Amino acid sequence: MIARWLYLLFFTVVYSAIASAQVGGTTIYDFLQFPTSARMEGLGGGFQSIKNNTDADLSLAVTNPCFLDSSFHKQLSFSNAFYIDKTNIGNLSFAYHFPKIKSTFAYTVQYASYGKFDGRDAAGNSTGTFRAGDFNLQAGVGRHWNKFYYGVNLKFIISHLESYTSVGFATDVALGYHHPKTNWTASIILRNAGVELKQYVKGESRQRLPLQLDLSFSKRFKHLPVTLCVTAHDLQVWNLKYPEEETQTILLGTTKKKSKGAEIIDNVFRHFAIGAEVQAGKPVRIRFGYNHARRQELGVGKKKGAAGITAGLGINIKQFALDYSYAQYHRTGSDHQLTFRIKLDEFGNKAK
Repeated sequence: MIARWLYLLFFTVVYSAIASAQVGGTTIYDFLQFPTSARMEGLGGGFQSIKNNTDADLSLAVTNPCFLDSSFHKQLSFSNAFYIDKTNIGNLSFAYHFPKIKSTFAYTVQYASYGKFDGRDAAGNSTGTFRAGDFNLQAGVGRHWNKFYYGVNLKFIISHLESYTSVGFATDVALGYHHPKTNWTASIILRNAGVELKQYVKGESRQRLPLQLDLSFSKRFKHLPVTLCVTAHDLQVWNLKYPEEETQTILLGTTKKKSKGAEIIDNVFRHFAIGAEVQAGKPVRIRFGYNHARRQELGVGKKKGAAGITAGLGINIKQFALDYSYAQYHRTGSDHQLTFRIKLDEFGNKAK
């Protein structure tokens, strides 16, 4: 009964996603789109379909709840991304498996702190300083039947900017498939389907949430210590190019227009983020990723630097795991992200 309800909900919200397709930059609560872990960032920034019972990663389940199962029991995860100008975005999450109902729950507090700002009135006079921040109180659940997995996140969102506060509700609905013999994993997820319950300014129209329809695949090779990951993101809209990119091109003096075929190819690749994870010995994992949309949007002219390219390192020692990632969003600003995970139920046991 629960499975049927989840499938009905999923296809209902998918239809609403396609009906309201849009380019980013016109929504609220955009902090919900940022990578929730260093592992996710290191593999290109797209949500990941990685299923490995010996290395269950709760930081990935914050975004994709469908693979939550008993392997996540009593795992605690903390992530923080250090962005430019003292902006911090992160989350704290804990998972618990309930055998009687064959379900695993994950409870998460997600935050974004944008630092301190100087306040000014309409005439330019100082009104003191203020802070801005966003919060998401989230509960997720995952179940599975044979090789098929499904899960839901429920989100209660609070955004506070100076004296203005907005409150919203959203949900993620995810379906997944994992073949343990071939190590093929795939999932599809509708993210941030919801509504603004309380507007920043009373009487104004409700703003849209950052709706996303994403599809992800991963393949872990049997005789090669490599996992390949591919994410197709923002499938609810075809054109991911911002109008401002044309203006930037003209200002930089590179007015040569691409052919129609080149435009189509560029737009197709903007929907993809790819990554590779290499297991270098038992405890060490090295990660690389590429996000074409980031490179095109955030690179400057022909000198794009390392925009869109990510790298990361993971170390698993007994019950502990530490992940680090680096991503250059712009030539003048980078992101360093750390994730720390603990398996609380494994203390005192021999490491696997």
